[in-house]
Amino acid sequence: MHTNAAGHISKDLSESSQPILQVETMSLGSISEELKTYLREGNAKNIAKYFGSNLTFSLLGENGVYTKYQSEIMLGSFFNQHKPKSVKLTQASNTNNGYQYFTFSLATEQANYRVFIKIGAGSNNQTIEELRVDKS
Repeated sequence: MHTNAAGHISKDLSESSQPILQVETMSLGSISEELKTYLREGNAKNIAKYFGSNLTFSLLGENGVYTKYQSEIMLGSFFNQHKPKSVKLTQASNTNNGYQYFTFSLATEQANYRVFIKIGAGSNNQTIEELRVDKS
């Protein structure tokens, strides 16, 4: 414990910043759990709640920048053709520039897929900026 003024200021700053770090960590976990649940359910509508107005969307090699609505329709169509059986979070990371990355393993009745999601910090909330679905 520091007894000088600078030590107290430093201590106060670290105490006030600690809850913020905990919130960011919980945020990373809660977002990944929500996405995992929606992927397992094949729920494109709930996943699309996180979409920005436009996003980079790649579905089995079909790449492009699409609107939130177009991406939701394409993801919904994928789920209609490939019913999810199980989902596992295989990778999650937070970067210094505010981006979060998640990789999920999605098992369907037909095949296994890798789902990559990049989330950026928007003005008021976090939005999916990129979503890729590739065959494993």
